[in-house]
Amino acid sequence: MTTATEKQEIDVIVEMMEIYINSILYKRKLYPEAIFRIRKAYNIPVYISIYSALNDYIAQTLKAVREMLRNRKVRRLEVILFEEEDNPLESYVFNLDYQRLARESDENMSEFEEELRQSLLALDARMKNLKRLPEGADVKFKILLHTTESAYVRIGNDPRLQNFPFVKEVAVQEADEKSRIELLPVLQTSCVGVNVFVEEYGGM
Repeated sequence: MTTATEKQEIDVIVEMMEIYINSILYKRKLYPEAIFRIRKAYNIPVYISIYSALNDYIAQTLKAVREMLRNRKVRRLEVILFEEEDNPLESYVFNLDYQRLARESDENMSEFEEELRQSLLALDARMKNLKRLPEGADVKFKILLHTTESAYVRIGNDPRLQNFPFVKEVAVQEADEKSRIELLPVLQTSCVGVNVFVEEYGGM
């Protein structure tokens, strides 16, 4: 059973993912600026989409994340930007590590939220190091959730989660031409460590 503290932590992690996904789409200009509105989160302004089709996609994916975080079954969330589906340009990765030493005393999530606020303030500077996306290209994105093979099998039998974009977790060889930029160092709650980075693929 999920404790009240774990539920609070999961809520903050899911909100963090929502803010980051919207920030990525806004800053990389995948959608017109007009579909974003400023909202305050952690005492700083963030841009959040008001486009219902986009919001539904993000919300449905994060619903699956929330359920799987409760069971510690999601290993990674990945936001992939691409022109051709089998040829990614960038990949924004949220790594989840359940084996790290738990944070001992942060009952109100104040330390976690302050670290998150600082990372969002620094996001602009970190993303300025990224290459330009191809001029005039029709860049799209998709969100993938990575899990274990046993969890993947169970998901197939859960009617609530059958439509979500899960990927069985397998050993992946690193691409030859791929650089990595840290966006968020490891943040630690009592149940999971989270870090965020972007991988740029060669040939852009």
